[in-house]
Amino acid sequence: MTTPAPEFAAALADAAPGRALDLACGSGRHARWLAERGWDVTAVDLEPVEIPGVRFVQADLEKHEFRIESDMWDLIVCWLYWQPDLLPEIARGVRECGLVAMAGKTTGRFATSLANYREAFAEWAEIASGENETWVFFIAMRLEEPID
Repeated sequence: MTTPAPEFAAALADAAPGRALDLACGSGRHARWLAERGWDVTAVDLEPVEIPGVRFVQADLEKHEFRIESDMWDLIVCWLYWQPDLLPEIARGVRECGLVAMAGKTTGRFATSLANYREAFAEWAEIASGENETWVFFIAMRLEEPID
């Protein structure tokens, strides 16, 4: 598949480009789409893939071979991959007013739900979401930290 998920593209079409991290990028369809729109993209996957204009890192996410640095990314994508222990790291990795775009299957080994995403990103502004019998997606923005 070379085109991005329609829900992904619709929600992010007007987002200002910045630094994006695509975890478990697979064929790189989302990384490619973002790079074509001016994003500085780093893609991570276990299987190597060449994506024009994208920095690629080969790593096993389950073995934590890639570390997500805090407050570094304007967007973190994790589409059709579910690893619950990555969620806190993903949340810390996104800058204020940055975005997460996530999706997962609702059955099988990596099954998740919209409730799981909403719980992990409870303090974030939900931009778009949906769930059916086979998959779920969740796109949200990290809110600014309150000023004391």
